[in-house]
Amino acid sequence: MTDTLYNVIYRGKVLQDFDFETAKRNLIKMFSLSEEKAEKILQSRQVVLKKNVDESTAKKYGIALKKAGLDVAMEKIPTKVVSHEATLVPALKKVATPKEERKDAPPQSRIPFEFHGTGSEYFKIWLVNIILSIVTLGIYSPWAKVRRKQYFYGNTHVQGASFEYLADPVKILKGRAIVVGLLIVQSIVSNLVPIIGGILGLAILFIFPWLVVRSLAFNAGNSAIRNIRFGFDGNVGEAAKVYVLWPILAVLTLGILSPYAYFRQKKFIVENSSYGTTGFTFTATAGEYYGLVFSALIPIVIGIVFIAASGFFFPPAAVLVGLVLYLYFFAFLSVKTTNLLYNSSRLALHRMESTLKIKEYLLLVVTNSVATALTLGLFHPWAKVRTLRYKLEHLTMVASGDLDSFIAKEQKQVGAVGEEMGDFLDFDFGL
Repeated sequence: MTDTLYNVIYRGKVLQDFDFETAKRNLIKMFSLSEEKAEKILQSRQVVLKKNVDESTAKKYGIALKKAGLDVAMEKIPTKVVSHEATLVPALKKVATPKEERKDAPPQSRIPFEFHGTGSEYFKIWLVNIILSIVTLGIYSPWAKVRRKQYFYGNTHVQGASFEYLADPVKILKGRAIVVGLLIVQSIVSNLVPIIGGILGLAILFIFPWLVVRSLAFNAGNSAIRNIRFGFDGNVGEAAKVYVLWPILAVLTLGILSPYAYFRQKKFIVENSSYGTTGFTFTATAGEYYGLVFSALIPIVIGIVFIAASGFFFPPAAVLVGLVLYLYFFAFLSVKTTNLLYNSSRLALHRMESTLKIKEYLLLVVTNSVATALTLGLFHPWAKVRTLRYKLEHLTMVASGDLDSFIAKEQKQVGAVGEEMGDFLDFDFGL
């Protein structure tokens, strides 16, 4: 018997109201796919998701895939024979077969981050930095910052290469001198002429976004790996929105807009950052940040009720519960926001994967805090190293294709364009 069959084809992009991460989660949830298989689908330029089905079935798959966020189309395929023994296979089952995938789909490799530093090594740097900063009344602090960052950057490795921090301490000193000078002038004038002092305070508020942009640009431009520098090209207008306007609105709405303000700040930083000539993209949504906050509210509310009840009968228990609740909330937000930040950041086809765990991080925070308190602060260098090592041990780069080729291309492009040499505005303001 003669009939018409259809292929359901993914056209290489997600629909307008969706992002990569949302579409991936929908595929995993709706069609029981592995994360790797869902990513392969979404990273394909075009791939057949369902093959040789009748029009009704093709439409059903098309509707389901569009609900997941995929841009799909039906392709008509004339055929002479339809097998009545054919049965519907599980959704998207055929996607994994080589015949239906593009032959040029880039292979993926997982590249872990490594940290080779030790607490005892950093203790020496930390102690010298503190002593010299005190002796010089803080003037040495820019050199202390550079030494500290160079140690941590230099001991952070990816695929055998270490990061570099290339900042000039003199420029950091100049930037901090500007900020301190402005604050001193504003304080003196406020005491002498309060009205003018208030005007100067507002002026500093307006200058603040510019300071943020210059500081982010300075730190990014002085960070490098494999002789390629990072970059930041955010504009002052957008910085004013995310660091002044939205935080003010968050206060005025009693915190309701706080997750959104935080989301806008992270989005601003990531999407204006680059590695060589390639910019980063950020796929997280404001809804995901609100979801983090709401998911933390239930244990917090339960804890507050318990504190109120135990405080009435046994106050010491209320203090203990309050401390545990605070530490849990801190660990929860730190882990969830860090994971979301890295898991939503991409560089071309390459992405990051962060897998921090709340219980593990909470235990790390508690042991670091107790040890630091018992040693009157002397354990701080070890705590710093332990925390960074834990975070990097749970951070992986998932590279699509040959990462070495990508870096070689960036080195060639950067060499052709040239790097901007330091100008008189190339300051770090310590923000």
